[in-house]
Order: sequence, then structure tokens, then C-alpha cells
Amino acid sequence: MPKQRQVQVKLIEIGSLVENIHYGPFSRFWWELPSVPNLPNPQIRFPIRIGQKTQAYLNGQNFFITIQVFNKDQIPEYFCQSGNTSATETSATKAISKVYQNIFNNGTRYSGPIVIGWNNEKIINTLSSNIDFYPFTCKLEEYEIFIYGLGSSTSLDWNKAGNGYKSSLIHIYMKRQAIFVSEIEDDKCFVHIYQNFKLQKSFSGNTPNDVWKDSGFIQKYSGKQLFGLEDKITQQKLQEFHIPKCLPNEWKNFEKMEKLYKYNLQRRTSANTDWYKLFIKWDRSENNIIELNSEIKSLYPPEYKFSDRELGAWFSMLRATGCFNITPWSRNESEYQFWTKSQNPIQEKLLLENFFQMGFLISSPTPNYTNTFWSCFRKALDDNKKNRDGKRRILSIIANDFTYKELENNLDIGTHTISESRKHAILNGFGCPPLVKPIFRRLKVTIEQLDQFEYFFTRKDVVNMSSYKNHLQSGLPIMYLQNHKQALWEKFSEEYSNGIRRTSFMTHLQGSRYVFQDNLGGLCSECNECGYEVFASINAFINTHIIDESLKKNLIQNSHILRRYIRRDYNKNLKITFAGIPIHEPCICHCFRHALGICNHQHTIICNKCKDLFDFFDQLKSYINEELYETLENYMKKLFSWMGHHARKLYLNTQVQVNLDKLDENGAVIIVDYKMRILPQNARHLLFTQFLKIFIPNQNG
Repeated sequence: MPKQRQVQVKLIEIGSLVENIHYGPFSRFWWELPSVPNLPNPQIRFPIRIGQKTQAYLNGQNFFITIQVFNKDQIPEYFCQSGNTSATETSATKAISKVYQNIFNNGTRYSGPIVIGWNNEKIINTLSSNIDFYPFTCKLEEYEIFIYGLGSSTSLDWNKAGNGYKSSLIHIYMKRQAIFVSEIEDDKCFVHIYQNFKLQKSFSGNTPNDVWKDSGFIQKYSGKQLFGLEDKITQQKLQEFHIPKCLPNEWKNFEKMEKLYKYNLQRRTSANTDWYKLFIKWDRSENNIIELNSEIKSLYPPEYKFSDRELGAWFSMLRATGCFNITPWSRNESEYQFWTKSQNPIQEKLLLENFFQMGFLISSPTPNYTNTFWSCFRKALDDNKKNRDGKRRILSIIANDFTYKELENNLDIGTHTISESRKHAILNGFGCPPLVKPIFRRLKVTIEQLDQFEYFFTRKDVVNMSSYKNHLQSGLPIMYLQNHKQALWEKFSEEYSNGIRRTSFMTHLQGSRYVFQDNLGGLCSECNECGYEVFASINAFINTHIIDESLKKNLIQNSHILRRYIRRDYNKNLKITFAGIPIHEPCICHCFRHALGICNHQHTIICNKCKDLFDFFDQLKSYINEELYETLENYMKKLFSWMGHHARKLYLNTQVQVNLDKLDENGAVIIVDYKMRILPQNARHLLFTQFLKIFIPNQNG
């Protein structure tokens, strides 16, 4: 015989017993026989407690094993953890071995019961402490009957078993294993079939023989045998089992009643329950019959929930105190139960059965439809807004059929809401949506005025069209305004005295594709390279080479003034007629004719604005080294190019308009889409290669 490994095991937490698990239909999976030699009672099973936690020392590592319940199947589940490694299995051996193998990378296996400590007599005694009833088994040839509940009576048909007796065995149902549970409850015998941990079928009868015969299963044995009632061990346990009892005239004997309470009810209900109050109240009442459900609920808090085992304990307590269940329906049909303290309950039971059959007694109280109506209506009002299409429309359904007082008391609403709801019913109908008033739209701007506005904002001197940005809503190109809105309005009102008014003008510009003071640096490469980038470089130059902060601030401010002048005001001083003929200007920087080389006049002055440009660079030179003069000269040349670019745009735009005005019926306009997409580099390379292959042979030929 191989020697078992010696494992150091320590019980950290004892865990707890759960009645519906350890004394339920699947309780046979939650009790084990100890594997400790030389025990005084080796046949007494110990419980697999939920939450039991042990520590085992294996190969220099601590392993912690915790017993959990697998909620889906109500069977034990073993969680093993060592460091950051863990595993959960329905077998203790699998869980422990898996964690051990993952840590040490070998195939070593450990016995789960040994590592948990189920071969340790001290641990077994601790787990078996404070238990009132230990389940046991008996053999019926190939069947092992597991008895997990006892109850006694004087009935010979039950072999003196009574309410609370429960046993189970494993048999085949629908070609698969199933658990057949036999129990005595409410003075009746039941057989419940569980498969896949779910109740599949139930049978009931007056005796064990009747119920098993009715089920049709395992007919070679009697019902008493299948219940386990003919086994010697079971009979011995039933003889030792004694239930204390009393009669209603003994209820005033608190000591006797307390013994009954401790035996039947104490372990299955709240310790703070004033259980004795029920019997004192019932004893003083002249009425023998009570409705047990409402009486028991009055002893507990309103939110308290009863388990089936707790209600069963109350039934056992009432039977032990000489009471009888006279309810004409089963517990599964209704939770309401009638009990009597009379010692002759047959007449009372027959009376209730007659009332039930005649329809004077129902198993469930009739709901109060009036309260249900008001409750539903109150919820409907709470879920709607307080407006004419919300609360008022809902309330108009019943507003005229109830008084103000009834509506206020039942719906918690004010008189104003009721009054408006009644008006709603008269105007729109009961619960109908409110009538939609027609909306009249008047066009305050004529089509001619709109055409004037559109034409005005197509002129080059007013707007500059973006070459890459579109308006999201209309999809049309963004139009950059050449001046602020007030200046454009003054210009528009001079040309179109009968056009749209100022408010309409500003409204049409607001939120549309007309943009002012946007970043125009990317509008064209010339403005970007010779304008915005140059001024950005000048500001960086000032920050780098000027130390005095006040001077630096003053120079940067002057650069901003110059940039605004060149961008917005410079081209305003360039004069050209509508016929496209340049006009002479005294300032050489503003004379179109001088720029075209056709001016015969002398230019002896430079305007102050243009002179500020030269003064700005002269001022800069006075604060820097001569080595940096060349950089400033390059900046100034680029700014001159930018000024020329603005002059060229104005001249060309005017010439375009002049040429368009010269068109007659025989003329034509060619429109070029300058916003066409440029192919990606790889596509251009493929086309170039293709054209090259076509061109070279033709040239060689």
C-alpha cells in the first residue's frame, strides 16, 4: 500500500451551513464520510461547509483552498490559489493539482481531501460541531438511499414517519441519471424528480406506497422501501426521534411553548421575532380560525422575505401546538392558509371546502381595481411633461368625469392643471393631441432684392472665393469678405438704394458662407509666402534680436498695423475706372499708371501710410547689427511683392469685368474648374511612365 504524502494543513475559516443546500434536494453532494482511522463513529458524515478555507504547505509554497457553491448546479466548487495562480474546479483534486502543475511545471497530483484536511481528526471534529441532525444512508440492493430529514407520527402507513421526513436516491429518468426525492409534508407524501439540477416532475399521494405506485418508477420495491422506512437504521432513528407537543389549552404555559419553539422554529427564523405574540392573541380570540399568512407577516418587518423552510418550520410549530390546516387548496396554488385551534377540525374544513366550491371563497384576494386605476393614471402623469401635449392631454381623458376634489386627492395635482385639462378636452377632444396652428410665412424680401444681394457678393472687390474650403450646409465655396460688414453695408446701400434693409443684409451674412477675418494665409501662395510668412518672420526676428521689452512690444504692434494696412487698405487707394483705365495718383506707391510705365506726371510725395513701411525698417536697423541688414532688405522686397500682388489682382479683376461687359450675343465664356483635384504622386508617376512609353516610339519612328 503506497504511503500517503504528509501535508501540513491549517483550517483558517470553518464556513457555514445553508439549510436549502445542506438539507435540500441535492444535499447528498454536501456531506462526506471521514477518511480518518479509528474514529468512534466512522459512519457519521461531516458537512462540506460553504466558505470553509484551509491552508496547505506544498513544496515550499502556501496553497489556499476555499469551498464555494456553484449557483447554477448547487454543487460544491473548490477555489485554489497560490500567489498569482488560481483555479476553480468542481473537484478539489483537479483544482489543487492544476495550480501546483502551473507553478512547478510538472505532472504531480495531490489528493484533494488530504490537502483540504478531511483526513485530519481535529479538522473533522471542528466541521462536525454545532449540528442538530446528521444525514445518513441505507442500502436497498443497488440503491443508496440518502436520508436528510426526519419526522415522526403514529401512522402505520408511514412506518411512524411524519412531516419533515426526506430522502433521495439516484435512478434513470428519460435515459439519464436523476435524483428522486421522497418526502412527507403537509400530511401528504411526495416524489420529486430532479434532473440537471431542475425539478422535472412531481407526484403526490396519501402514503409512500401510493405515491411511488403512481409514479410508475422502480415498481419491484414498495414505496416504504424506496422512502427508506423499512431499513433498521431508519427505524432506530425514528424511535429515538421525539417531537414535543401540546394542546391549545396549554398555550399559557410559556416554558412548554418555549421548548416547542426551540425544537421547531428557533433555528429557522429571526431571533428577534415575537413568536409567542401569535399564540397569545389567538388564545384570547373567540374565533378558532385564522389566516396564517397575514398573522405571521404582522410579526416581521414589512420588507421581510420568508423562505420555504421557514414557513415549513412555522407549520411544524402549529401542528406541535395542536393546530390543524383546514385550507381547501394546496400551498402551490396560494400563499394564503387557514388554520384552526379547534380539536375537531373536520366540520370547519368541510365548511371551507363547500364555500370554495360554491365560489364564496377564493384562493387569492380580488385586487382593488379602483386603486389600480388611480395608480396607473398617476404613473402616466408622472412620466409626461407639464405642458399641453403632456399632463394636460393625459388628464383630459377623465377630467370632466371626476370632481376637482377626487382628482386632487387621488392624483396629487393642482386645480390649474385640472382646469387646463378640461379646456383641452373641449378644444381638442378627450386625450387627443392638441391641434397644430397653421404657420403663415411671409416673404419680406423680393426676388429682385435677393438677386441684387447675390450679384453684389460675386464681385471681386467685395469677396474673394476660397479655392479649397466649402460651406458645410450649402456645399458652395467659402467667400472671404474684403472688408468688415458695416463697410460692405454702406457700399451696398449706396449702389442699391431700394435694396434690402440693413437687418436683412446682416441676417443673410450671419452663419452663411460669407466669412470675415478668417485665416487667409492659405488663400494663395503669393499672399502666404510674401505676406503672412514674412510678418511672422519679422515678429520672430524682433523677439530674437531686440532685448528691451517695451521697444519689442512697440515694434511688434507696428508690424501688425503694417500688415493690416497692406492687406485691407492699400488697394483702396489704387484708382481705376469701370472701363479698366488706370488713374494717376500723386503717391508713387499708389499710381497704377506709373506701375504700367505710362504715367507722364512727376511723383514727388509718398503718403504717410506707405512711408511708415520704410520708417519701420529704418527703425529696426537702428537697433541691430549691420550683419542683419541684408535679412531686413529681403523682408522689405517680399512685402513690396505682396503690395504688387494686391495691385495686380485689382487690375485683373477689373479687366475681367470689363471684358464680360463687352460680351454680346456672339460671345462666349469659357469656365475653367481651377479647383480640380490633383492626382496623388503614385498615380502621376504611373501616368507619366505610360505617356513616356507612348512618346518615345513615336519619336524614334
